Parts: sequence; structure tokens; C-alpha cells
Amino acid sequence: MSLQFLITRPIAVLSSVFALLLLGGVVMQSLPISLLPETSIPRISVQVSAPNTDAQSLEKTIIQPLRNQLLQVNHLCDIQSRTQDGSANIQLDFEYDTNVDLTYIEVNEKIDQISSLLPRDLERPRVLKASVTDIPVFYLSVLSQQGNSLELADFVKTVLKRRIEQLPQVAFVDVSGYQQAEVGIYPNWAKLQSLGMNEKDLSRILAQNNIDFGSTLIQDGQYQYNVRFLSEIRRPEDIEALYFRHEGQVLQLKDIAEIRLQGRDRSGAYLWNGEAAIVLAVRKQADAQLFALKASFQDLLTAFRQDYPTLEFQLSNDQSTLLKISIDNLRSSLLYGACFAIVVMLLFFRSWKAPLLIAIAIPSSLVITLLFFYLLNISINIISLSGLILGVGLMIDNAIIVIENIQQYRRMGYERTAACVQAVQEVIRPLLSSALTTCSVFLPLVFLSGLAGALFYDQAVSITLALFSSLLVAYILLPTLFRLFLPRQKNRPVQQADFVDANNTYTRSVDVVLRHSWLFLLLFMGLIAVVILPFRQLKQESFPPLSRKAIAINIDWNEALTLAENETRCKSLLEFVDHNSSSIFLGQQQFLLEQSGQNSNEASILLFSEAIPASNSTVRAHLQSHYPNAKVAIAPLKNVFDQVFATEDAPLRLHLQQVSSNTTPSLYQIAPLLNFLRQRDIYPPPPTQIEQYEIRILKAKALLYEVDYETIYQKLQSLFNDYSLGTLKTSSDYIPITIDGDQGALYERIATATVRNQQQQTITLATFLEVQKTQAYKQIEAGKSGVCLMLDLPFFDEELIAALKAFIAEETQLSVYFSGQAFEDQNNLQELSIILGISLLLLYLILAAQFESLLQPFIVILTVPISITGAVCTLYLFQQSLNLVSIIGMIVMSGIVVNDAILKVDMMNRLRKKYDLTTAIHGAGLRRLKPILMTSITTILALLPILFASGLGAELQRPLAYGVIGGLIFGTFSSLYFIPLVYRLVLGRVKEQAKT
Repeated sequence: MSLQFLITRPIAVLSSVFALLLLGGVVMQSLPISLLPETSIPRISVQVSAPNTDAQSLEKTIIQPLRNQLLQVNHLCDIQSRTQDGSANIQLDFEYDTNVDLTYIEVNEKIDQISSLLPRDLERPRVLKASVTDIPVFYLSVLSQQGNSLELADFVKTVLKRRIEQLPQVAFVDVSGYQQAEVGIYPNWAKLQSLGMNEKDLSRILAQNNIDFGSTLIQDGQYQYNVRFLSEIRRPEDIEALYFRHEGQVLQLKDIAEIRLQGRDRSGAYLWNGEAAIVLAVRKQADAQLFALKASFQDLLTAFRQDYPTLEFQLSNDQSTLLKISIDNLRSSLLYGACFAIVVMLLFFRSWKAPLLIAIAIPSSLVITLLFFYLLNISINIISLSGLILGVGLMIDNAIIVIENIQQYRRMGYERTAACVQAVQEVIRPLLSSALTTCSVFLPLVFLSGLAGALFYDQAVSITLALFSSLLVAYILLPTLFRLFLPRQKNRPVQQADFVDANNTYTRSVDVVLRHSWLFLLLFMGLIAVVILPFRQLKQESFPPLSRKAIAINIDWNEALTLAENETRCKSLLEFVDHNSSSIFLGQQQFLLEQSGQNSNEASILLFSEAIPASNSTVRAHLQSHYPNAKVAIAPLKNVFDQVFATEDAPLRLHLQQVSSNTTPSLYQIAPLLNFLRQRDIYPPPPTQIEQYEIRILKAKALLYEVDYETIYQKLQSLFNDYSLGTLKTSSDYIPITIDGDQGALYERIATATVRNQQQQTITLATFLEVQKTQAYKQIEAGKSGVCLMLDLPFFDEELIAALKAFIAEETQLSVYFSGQAFEDQNNLQELSIILGISLLLLYLILAAQFESLLQPFIVILTVPISITGAVCTLYLFQQSLNLVSIIGMIVMSGIVVNDAILKVDMMNRLRKKYDLTTAIHGAGLRRLKPILMTSITTILALLPILFASGLGAELQRPLAYGVIGGLIFGTFSSLYFIPLVYRLVLGRVKEQAKT
């Protein structure tokens, strides 16, 4: 179907376009809106909980067998485990293209296969698979005037959590900071001793009375009934009322013990502004709209505040801010781009028709792009929006080029239909080639391994859709509308003066360049060579530094503190820091998806403040003066980019093992290595050690006094509130029943406690125990080769690695292997280099097909390094970094410059068929002068407001703006002068060779 056939049927074209826009408008309402694309991270975590088990025992009896079993999982890249007292985490990393769902099943199967070899009382390890949707959208803190009580915990879990999860956009609500209940039995030890009873007897009484007989069926004539026997203990009052018989007496449990419903000893807590609170982490459904979730949640939050006036609700760490910024950036890009395009076209054309077409073309292209989003199941997220923001500039360029070319044909005397057809057909092939060249740069990035490749998919596809949607609008809609607006005009003959003007200023300047061709060629090549110096000095980072109004403070007090002392220290720290609000996560958290694994002597503090640098220095000064042994890490609060892309690996990590046993070396064994590093001014943080008690049962004395070991062990458990007698099954929960002993110092408790031997004689417990303090590693780390000691170094150096290998082999009894982010970066750089090479090859092949030449593509490709020179120099001049945003800006800028170069070379080729080489160069220059200037000026003006704006959105887009503006300035001069120069040199030499 020809273009002339379409544009002469405007009703059919406009009706079809309107239908597409209508469909696009409908699907815009149902497109999922998310922070990031729904992508499974190829990582699975196995969490093990073994309360009251020390790290050494946990590693030896549970984690090591589990780790060896999980090494057999398919597609495993790396495995790391971290074991501490009471808990452990095993992280498995897989190849990116691994099916995480199937791997999740396989990991569970491996755990089931080894479960018979693990302790029987061990809770089954939890297996978690990671996804970007696991990142909470926001946190809700709940405070009560009565404090963080058991009633509040039950209310939050049974009422608030369920009401939030009833929102259709919410997938899951994770809860932490609540207090768990337990039934404490406080025996009257004097009465127990007089009756000759001990802990075993209490356990036997509860077991005998907590029997579930199930149910049975009885018939009563023609009716049948289900009868259930109620013999289970349901309430604490049921425990008090239990009867038992002892030596002819019938007693109740309350006669020999006090029963209380109380809070269980906690290993973690949560504070909001220094007050105990419960925090709910809200996670979104993958296909839900984020802003719809936020609106629904705000309505629900308003209802909460009205329904429960005694509770305080605080929302924090809202991750939807970045998405709102991206949408605002798209809106502002459309607004500024359209406004400046209209102003520029008014100045160049002095007519209202062309600007009106721009105002129609850009929104139409965007709506059609979103329709294809729906068809390809792509969500609106930060990544896809960044692609649309980048594609807006290219949309404007396509529209400007088509409209300007139609105007040129009108000035040359073509009738309106012929002008529209000839003008569009003349530029559609080079425009299509330029779109393909831009896609040839972006699409190969999809094949990057790891999460970056998955996230680049949405960006590459969104740019591709935006480009081809704008081409569709430029090819069909714009000429159709332009034909309707243009008045009828008779054809007139085209004369050379219409497009070649020897007295034109631009033509004279091109003649100067052509006369001194080798001088200007050296000048252009010199620009490319000069860029090496600023390029090496540019700081390299993943994302530009963003000003944030919050910092995260991670503290390891490096002392065996209680949770209460940890809380006291954190509260005292807040008194010295100027802040608006704060969240404090103390010790272990109760989130089901928690993977940090904090100990009770660690804390994470989130400070929300307007003066972050001052808060940072104040915190460091306070901790250094009061707690010099504490290990502190202060960093800006992570946003969604940090949580997905950032890595916690050091640039260089040493994995140290003893040569003889492949076990973790002691601090004494690594002391020579630490001294070697200090001599090179390298001070790696040493592994944290903690103090702990070791209690040994004196078996000889136990045999002498006829006291069995189990009696001693049960007595120790009851002394430290760890002797479980069973579980109380309520209507909504399972509450443990424990014997609670007297509180006091360790030695005091042991000295006052007694046990009975087989002759029922009372003997002091301390007679059978030996107690001493020891030092042990706080965490036991392991990898594929087994347990090891890991030292993190702050930088990567090949010479340092060689020196370390030589020193460790000669001076220590250790073995070492190296890992770290530097090795990962090297692999990524190599992979990126290969992909960029493929991109350039694709770019060359597309241009070769366009020009039917093997030499002319080099003319176009040479404009890219010149424009990149301008981008790098601009980034260096304005002290910007080389990051992902600025690199993407360079790619988009290269697409605009290549677009101009393709159109100019194509026009030169067309004119060479009728005129000599010089005339063709001048004619193409004049034909393409206005489009090149308009596209460059429009893009630069649209980006200028970003340079003077403030806030998170401007900071995120500023490196892109600097890169595009600097590159376009150099690229425009390249299109105006470098392209004619190289074209003349290449084609002139080819012509001379043909003559000879």
C-alpha cells in the first residue's frame, strides 16, 4: 500500500490513528506500575534458626552438612554461609538464565533429603528466593500509648496486617518488632524440695494433661453427631487448675508454682523516634499499579487513625518517590521538548502549522508506545520510563525532519500531495536506518549477564518501541495532516539555486574546510586523542551521587551486650544528633524475608534529617569518644537502585584457611599477615570476636555423687529460662511453656542452685560444673572450599595480590584464594567490551546495507567518537562522573548525531547522481542545515532546565543532560563540517582511483 494512497484518504488514516490512540488510552489505565521490572534475581537464601546453639556447634552439626548437600544443586555459581550464635544464612548464587522457580524446588528437595541427618528438634530451614518485588514499597510504624505490649502485638498481627493484606494491590505484609508471648512457670522451689519433686515432674504433669483424644462419631436414632473430647490446655488458667496426685495427695499446679502469661525474652526490637514500636513492611503485587496501592493505602491509613485513636501510625522510607520522579521527568521532558520544538519551529518556519503538528505527533507516538507496552507485557517502571524519557528526544527529531523536508519540497514548487509523498519517501529510509542503528547499540545490552541484562531489557524495548512508533506517526500521520493544512499550489520547475547558494555563509565556511582538508582532519582527530586525559580522570561509579535526607548507621558494638543495653546506647546517640525522625532496628528482626542476620549487640539506625553531613560527623565523633571498639558503617539510606544493583562485596577479599586442616585460622595465626599489610598502609578490619562462657560438666564428680548428666543439664536450662515444658495451643497461636528461674549473675545462679541425686540428697549444682570465659569468632564464614577467615581489602592491585601470595606461601601455614567485586567488574568490563564490539559491527552492517557501500559507513561512525569527545569533556569540565546515566546519555546523543549524519550522507548520495561532488556536498549541507540545527537546539534547550533544577530527579538526570549537551555541540559541528570533509576525501580518492 503506497504512501500516496494513504495520505489521500485522510478520514481512514485519522480514524485508524484515533482508534490506536483510544486503545492506548484504555490500556494506560491498566498497565502495571512498579518500581522495577518483575525480574527474578538468581539467588536463593537458606535460613537456619537454632536458638541456644553456639556458632561452632551450629556450623559443625548443621551448616556444614547442609552446605555440602547444596553444592550439588545445578547451575550453582557460588555459595557462602555465615553462621552465628543461634542462626545462620546460606546464600546460593546461580547463573542468570537459571529458572529460579525450578531451582527453588531443587533446593527444597536437597534439604528434605538430608533432614534425617539433622537434629530432630531443628526447625526446618526456610528457603527464600529473591525478587525485585521483595523490596518493600514502604514501612508503617505502629506505636501505642500503653507501650509495645502483647496486646498490641496480637492486634497488629491479627487485625492491622490482615486489613492491609486485603488491599488488592498488596502481596504480603511482613512484621517485626512485636513481642512474642510465653507462659512462664515460676516454681516454689522450697515446696518442690519438700515434696521431692523437680523439673521432670512438672513436665510429666503437663504432658499427662495435654492429651488430644481427637473426635468420634455417635448415632442417635436417625441422627449422627461428631463428638470432640476437650482435654487440651487452652489458657494459662487451665494450667493453674491442673490436678495431679503425689504420694497420696491430690494437688493443683498453682499450689506449687505461679503461672504467668508474659513476654518472651527478645533477641531484637524496633524503635520509632526512640519509642518501642511494631513495623510493617508492605510489599506490592507484581502486576499492581504502585500509585493505586499508595492511594488505597492512604485511605486505609486514614481509616486506621480514625478507628484507633490511641495508636500512632507513621509512614517511612517510601520507595515510590523515585517512580514519581521518573514520571515527572517524562512529563517535563514532553512539556519542555514540545514547547522548545514549537518555539524553534516558529522561529525557523514562521508558521503555526508545523508547531501544531509537533504538538500532535509527540503525544500520539507516546500513547501508541504504551499500547505496545501492554501487548508485550511490559510494566511502567523506573527502567522503562527512562527509555521513554530518552526516546522523547528522538521522537521530536523524527517529526522535525519530516516536516522540514516537506517544507523544502513545497519551496521547490511541488504540489502538496507530491511534496508530502516525495519528502517522506526521501527521508524514511535514512530515518529507518538511524532507528535501527540506535537499536543496534541498545539491544545488545540485553545480553549482559546478571541482573543488569534483565533490567536493560525494558529500557532497550521501550526505546525501540518509542522510535518505531514515532516513525509510524512521521510516515503516515504527519504527511496526512500536513496535506490537509497546506493550500493547493501548482507545480513549478526546480532550479539549482533553490538548494545551492554559493554566497551562503554556511557554504563559504564549508569551502574553507574543504580547501584545508588535511589541516581540519588533523584537528578533528586531535580532538579525539585529547579526550583520553579527561576520560582517565573521570570518577567511575554505578549511579550519580544523590542527595538524600536520610542516612543508615550500622553499628556492631563489639561487646557482649544485652538488648536493653543496645537500646540504651542507641537512644543516647539520638540525643546528640539533629534529626527529624528515626527508625532503629535492634538485634535480630522478625521479618520472614529478613536476611541481614543481626545479633542482639548490633543495631541499624535510619536517621531522617535535613543536615546529613552534620549528622554523619556528629555520629562518628560520639561513637569514637564513647565506644572506641565499636565497628561503625555510615552510608546514605539505600534506595531501590542501591538495593538491586549495589553489592556488599569488598574490592578484594582474602579467603584464608589452615593448610593442615582447611579450617578457620586463629587471630594469632593471621597476625604476621596483618603486620605485612600494615607495613603497606593497609588496615583491614579484623574479624569480630565475642566473649562467651564455657560450662563443662565434671563427669567424675557426677558419677561419684550419683547425679545423672540429664538432671544437671535440665537444671541449667531452667536456670536460664530455657527449659521448655510444652506448648499452649490457643485459638490463634502456639505459646511455649517454660520454667523461669531467678534472675541474677551467672556465677550467683549456679552457686545457689541445687540438684538431687539418686538417693534424693540435695547437692549444690556448682559441685559438678567448671565455668570459664573464652573468646570466639562472632561469625563463622564459609564458601565452596569450606570454612575460612575472610579479610576485606579496600582496593584491588595485581602487584599486591602477587606479594600476598608469595608472603602467605613462605611465611605462614595458611592457604588463600581471592575474590571480590574487582574480579566481577573485570568480567563485566570484558563482557561489555564484547557486546559493544557486536553493537559497532551491527551498526556498520546496517549502514552498509543503507548506503550499498563498505566505505561510507565509516564516515558516519567517525562522528560518534567526536561527539563522545564533547560529552566526556563536558562531564570533566562540570565535575560529573562516568556512570550508568551518563553512559546512556552518550548512547542517546550518539543516536541523534548518527541520525543527522545518515540523513546528510544519504542526501549527498542522491545529489551526486545529478551533480558533481562539490555541488552535491553543498546542496546536501543546505538541505540538512535546518533539520540538524533544529534537532540539536531543541534537544539542548529541553535539557537545559535540568542543569538549573534541584532535587532528586534533577540529580539523577544531570549527568545525562551534560553528556547529551556536550556531545550534541561537538556532534553538530561534526555533522556540519566533518561529514563533508571526510566524504570529499573518501569519495574524491575513490574517484581518482577509478580514473586511473
